[in-house]
Amino acid sequence: MDEQIKNCWSTIGVWGAEDEKCPRLDDVLHCRNCDVYSNAGRSLLTRAIPEDYQDYWTSLLAREKTRKSHDSLSIVVFRLGDEWLGLPTITIKEISEIRPVHGIPNSQNLVVKGLVNVRGELKLWVSMGRLLSVDKGGGSDTFALRKSFLERLVIFVKDGEQFVFPVSEIIGTHRIWRENIREVPATAANSIYSHLAGLFELEGRNVGLLDEELLFNSLQRNLV
Repeated sequence: MDEQIKNCWSTIGVWGAEDEKCPRLDDVLHCRNCDVYSNAGRSLLTRAIPEDYQDYWTSLLAREKTRKSHDSLSIVVFRLGDEWLGLPTITIKEISEIRPVHGIPNSQNLVVKGLVNVRGELKLWVSMGRLLSVDKGGGSDTFALRKSFLERLVIFVKDGEQFVFPVSEIIGTHRIWRENIREVPATAANSIYSHLAGLFELEGRNVGLLDEELLFNSLQRNLV
């Protein structure tokens, strides 16, 4: 093939100036229909293999693989008062509208608030704010209206047992890379931090990932 016109589709091409227009275009209309273009492509497939080709690929494939972890976790993220928290999606059976809670007569339990009817089944209503020492905050009429609009019930399930607790707001399910979950600071000693498996950032928010085992054990202790 003539070395001077080997790459003519890159220098002149279809849209070249009138005085540089390729004379073949009148017949073939486009470079891809030209035998010069086809022959150049064919030559790439039939060219001789470089002497170091096999050694290069052998050394490349023999290198130790350093993969970035793609292990992720599906998390339901919600707000409790001013705190953003998350639980593994697998532990959430359902999220529903707020329902009336029926108190338990003579109960002095500050965490277990009563029973709630969800689809014909009575389930324990627990105060996650009390358990984790989270202040729900607010007291104005505007706050109360916003609270009633955004509040939802979360049904937490573990080892066949179910607990229902209200949250201030749900922002949905998110998939988080495990490598982006930070450790809880060793100096954090309050109740909420003692129930966390880690911390991560989501859309500018600092979110605490609740440890479902620790949470379940705390709820169990408060049933006694």
